[in-house]
Amino acid sequence: MIYLDKKYNFSLIGVAGYVAKKHLYSIKQLKQRLLISYDPNDNVGILDSYFPDSLFFSNFSTFKKNFNKSKKKINYTVITTPNYLHFKYIKFALSNGSHVICEKPLVISLKHLNEIEKLEKKYKRNVYTIMQLRTLREIKQLKKKIKTSKNENYNISIDYLTPRGQWYEQSWKGNEKKSGGILFNIGIHLIDLLCYLFGKHNKVKIFKSDKKFVKGSVSFNRAKALFRLSINKQKLKRLKTSKSVVRDFIINNKKIDLAKNFDKAHLDCYSQILASKKNVFTTKNVKESLKVVLDLKKQL
Repeated sequence: MIYLDKKYNFSLIGVAGYVAKKHLYSIKQLKQRLLISYDPNDNVGILDSYFPDSLFFSNFSTFKKNFNKSKKKINYTVITTPNYLHFKYIKFALSNGSHVICEKPLVISLKHLNEIEKLEKKYKRNVYTIMQLRTLREIKQLKKKIKTSKNENYNISIDYLTPRGQWYEQSWKGNEKKSGGILFNIGIHLIDLLCYLFGKHNKVKIFKSDKKFVKGSVSFNRAKALFRLSINKQKLKRLKTSKSVVRDFIINNKKIDLAKNFDKAHLDCYSQILASKKNVFTTKNVKESLKVVLDLKKQL
């Protein structure tokens, strides 16, 4: 983790959501300031554990007014809302002079991603997204190996099984128009990881799919990856494992457990973003993974 001398002011949109805690933790650990937050749901007692003095609003118009009249400039706006709302709030933050740190997937439309790139140039602000698997030590080592062994090809097998309860289908996550479906909700992590390691993809294929399960492949110049994504607990039971979650990444018969050190990965992303060093979380870096997911969705 990088320790920062500079202090930045933050706002957070979507503070009542499940993943917001990881962002609050990261901002706090890096000794930054959360000045104002917003969520239509007012169940936000978690703020007391991190930033009890942060202003909170459950009405966006009121939040917007206070955002604009804040005596201290908001440097970064964090967005942890449902996927389909990301573009709306990214546009708001950029047009009000704030950089953005947004949860994955950044957007679920290539049109919106292209528009964000234009807005970044217009307002001279940057948009970053959290792709935490890129920060894992084993993945960084693997990327170096792939870069130096230019003649080696790779066969990859991925099992990403994260069971969800009945609530999932009733929430926005279960609504494909709002979430983008399982390929965006869960698959974007893995697809992004493959693109990070191997660059542009050649072709994709879906072998089997339903609302809770997708099996497919993605090919690159030097690699072919077979993957299984599932939120169905029955798939996990069939593996006869004691694990509650399986995040296995097997490359040329070597297994990397993606669940290892997963909890602190958000903090690592924040450290790199705020250090203003060349990082891998920009809109340019996530474009290829968005294209892959959209190509896969055409076959569903």
